[in-house]
Amino acid sequence: MAKRSSGDANIVKEGEFREGGPSAVFTLVVVTLLYLINYMDRMVLSATLPLIKEDLVLTDAQCGWLGTIYFIVVAVLTIPVGILCDRWSRKKTISLMALVWSLATFLSGMGARFSQVFAARGGVGVGEAGFAPGGIAYVSGSFPEKDRGKVLGVFNLGAPLGTIVGLVVAGIMAKADIFGLGWRAPFYFFAIPGILLGILVLVTKDYPNPPVDESSMRFSETARLILKMLKTPTLILTYFGVAAMSFVGAALGHWLPTYFVRTRGIEVDKATILMGGIIAVSIFGPILGGTIADRWRKRRPNARPTTAALIALLLGIMLYVSFFIDTAGIFDAAYIVFMVVGVLMFAYTAPAYSVSQDLVPREVRSISMGVLVFITYGTLAGYAPVLVGFLSDLFGTPEEPNLTMAFMFVPAVAFIAALLFYLASVFHDRDMERFSGQGGD
Repeated sequence: MAKRSSGDANIVKEGEFREGGPSAVFTLVVVTLLYLINYMDRMVLSATLPLIKEDLVLTDAQCGWLGTIYFIVVAVLTIPVGILCDRWSRKKTISLMALVWSLATFLSGMGARFSQVFAARGGVGVGEAGFAPGGIAYVSGSFPEKDRGKVLGVFNLGAPLGTIVGLVVAGIMAKADIFGLGWRAPFYFFAIPGILLGILVLVTKDYPNPPVDESSMRFSETARLILKMLKTPTLILTYFGVAAMSFVGAALGHWLPTYFVRTRGIEVDKATILMGGIIAVSIFGPILGGTIADRWRKRRPNARPTTAALIALLLGIMLYVSFFIDTAGIFDAAYIVFMVVGVLMFAYTAPAYSVSQDLVPREVRSISMGVLVFITYGTLAGYAPVLVGFLSDLFGTPEEPNLTMAFMFVPAVAFIAALLFYLASVFHDRDMERFSGQGGD
């Protein structure tokens, strides 16, 4: 059977590629900045949601659907785009998707009714579906395995930093009513850096895949690889653990600024600054989680899923504490606990995502991330915004929805994540031995 290297002419040849070094650092910087923009374009909706609700006269459930449609589209497209990343070109796929989501972000600001904003937010999902699987695989494959936890920790800084910038800047811009655009202004301005970075990523160096049989490019072979992943207990449990944690993150990210507006009686710009402060301290989360897991792994091979389990358990506890203190009106103390929640919400990402890369061959790591994202958004996380919105409408009235009561159901999902990560740690060493025995890297 004829063999060839997957990818394109811009990929460095197998013998010439060296993991790490200046080119890998450049790749990390560019792709991390894109991840930052990725989250800015996600969070601009959450920052302006109270204004959009008022302007377009929406229910909380409709506001939830504006977040959920994004996740559903990402879930549907992430595996096909992950395959495209591995079989065509990671950097070209990432570039194309950055241009798509940036255009869709611009169009979101042009929406004059629910259906138009709904469709545009779905378009953002079309673009960002290509980034999650390709970006993590691109970064992790550019560095040696021993550094993967720390590198993914740096990469995952893009999430909290992008969230901070997206929330705070969007809130301030919307309140300032720049050029009379109101809530639409940040959608227009946020589209610009995504386009610029989408072009810049084309000059990074893609790592080569080992030569593969032409037969492995077929759908049947890809399906076989995905089925193998789903039959690996550590992977499937990690995938669903991430899904549960992402449910919590999606619920908080979409609704917490609105919660602050309603419970504290403050304006959007002040609410987004509060949310930005929570996310500001959370930037320590990914590096903290990745570093702890990597160091602990020297003594305990299953440290990565175990670390994720402990973080998820603590997150659930701290969430209940934060909401109970907040409802008691002790706002300053509650805010401190919310900041601890922010750190924990991102700390699990590096160890958990590392597991999704540790147990699969290098040439299919994008597909592994695609499966993870499909399960995450297709089962739990994708429906967090609309479910919280639905519960808010259910427990409240059309004039006064009850977000506080809706949020009481969210911490329990973090406990489910802790259980799933713990079970993944039970199977980890056995699955890792099997993978190593098959010549895995």
